[in-house]
Amino acid sequence: MIGRIYAAYQFELAKAIRMRSTYLGFILVALAVLAAPLLHHLHRDAESDYTFLVLATPATLNLLGVVVLLAYCAGLVASELGGGTARLALVRPILRHEFLFAKLLLGMTYAVALAVLVSVLAWGLVIVFGDLVGITTGGELVFTGGQVLRAYVFGLGLSMFPMFAAVAYALMISTFTRSSAAAITAALGIWFLADAVKYPLKVDQYLFTTYFEMPWDPFRDMVDHSMDPQWMPGAAWCVGISLATMAVCLIVSVVLFRRRNLAGC
Repeated sequence: MIGRIYAAYQFELAKAIRMRSTYLGFILVALAVLAAPLLHHLHRDAESDYTFLVLATPATLNLLGVVVLLAYCAGLVASELGGGTARLALVRPILRHEFLFAKLLLGMTYAVALAVLVSVLAWGLVIVFGDLVGITTGGELVFTGGQVLRAYVFGLGLSMFPMFAAVAYALMISTFTRSSAAAITAALGIWFLADAVKYPLKVDQYLFTTYFEMPWDPFRDMVDHSMDPQWMPGAAWCVGISLATMAVCLIVSVVLFRRRNLAGC
């Protein structure tokens, strides 16, 4: 099974690379990061500009990046159902759930690529136009540049869990309809609705959307307040809720897709 999923993933990845629409999201987030210096100016003044990273990375990934990711992943299955290519893809020796897992891996790859692009551009801007000399308080070095970098990488890695949950959620929505436009609209609409009611209903702790900002809070404390980053228990909740969401969404996706009549595709 793993071999078939991997082969299907390679096929999906090669197909995505050839599609121009794949690169639209990359262009949008790249422009957002490159425009960030307009809000937070970078200067070579012997003072660290890590605050730019605190601004640019989570703001881009958690806002525009999430919208791009949802839109991309919500169309992964719906577009093939609507175009009739899903039935052709399943002619190959691959089961329906394996087809979905390959799509999930593609969406996860897209999420990682977005995060890497944002991070490389953000750090690149600081290296070229700003300073990275560690974090000092009262003239005393509190955190070295290496410590800041490690905290950033840890936060970025932790942020991938809610991103992957978003992939699974959008993929689930994508199995509901044969229209990519309807799937994208539903994925974004339900997302914004859930964000609007989760605090009044006091269910925010159990929704993965709450944990997009959590991975960056300890890094922000480190940069802005010279505090040791405290990852727990927030990291445990972030990982646990994200993995639980992925499991539920995948189960629903598999059940729905198995019951799908592809004859009309």
